[in-house]
Amino acid sequence: MLTIYGGIGRTIIFTSTKAEANTLILSTKINQDIEVMHGDIAQTQREVTLQRFKDHKFSVLVATDVASRGLDIPNVDLVIQVEPPKDVETYIHRSGRTARAGKAGTCITFWTMKQKMMIQNVERRAGLKFIAIGIPQPKDVIRATSRDTIKQLKTVNDDLLDLFTDAADELIAITDGDSRKALLKALAFISGCHKEKMSERSLLTGQDKSITFQMDMTRAFHGMGLVWSLLRRYLPEKIVTGIKGMRGLAT
Repeated sequence: MLTIYGGIGRTIIFTSTKAEANTLILSTKINQDIEVMHGDIAQTQREVTLQRFKDHKFSVLVATDVASRGLDIPNVDLVIQVEPPKDVETYIHRSGRTARAGKAGTCITFWTMKQKMMIQNVERRAGLKFIAIGIPQPKDVIRATSRDTIKQLKTVNDDLLDLFTDAADELIAITDGDSRKALLKALAFISGCHKEKMSERSLLTGQDKSITFQMDMTRAFHGMGLVWSLLRRYLPEKIVTGIKGMRGLAT
């Protein structure tokens, strides 16, 4: 699952196919102005889209590798690769859309265990080391969104504030005069995460309403059979049967 919220600056999301790009721009998980660019789109329209992206008319560009080479796109804050490319050269071209002209930037690549060898190949041949992070919890996403919202609020022209006086007074009134609660409600609405309480998510799979536990072994083991045996010995059967998956990690 890929979730993009407002306030993160300009972002390019790379997909491997045109169909994936088209599907992604229709996702309700992307709370941003977003446009697409790939080989099925006429060259004239691609040029218009690229210029609109440069002019900050929208914040997220979803593209195939048609946008990874030979295009001058300054000030891209974030590059997201929905999956690792099959060759190192493509990875370098994609990631090179950010951190240009001495500026900082971030490149995030999503991968599964089946694609681990592709990631290792990029590391080995490109001479770099990825920083591996787990799937963020919903509360982490909300906190990050809030920080970005504060940055955006700093751009509000004070001359326009009088236009919102009546609305602000009404919002405070419906929260029984609690101005802090009124502000919290406004920030929650801006974040797009306001309709229901968000559940915990598995760090391994991203599955909702799941929790990941880590078991540290004090001695070497050569299979998951030992782990399952220990769990059945010390935990109730209901908990053991509820475990959805297990993965060994090197330390």
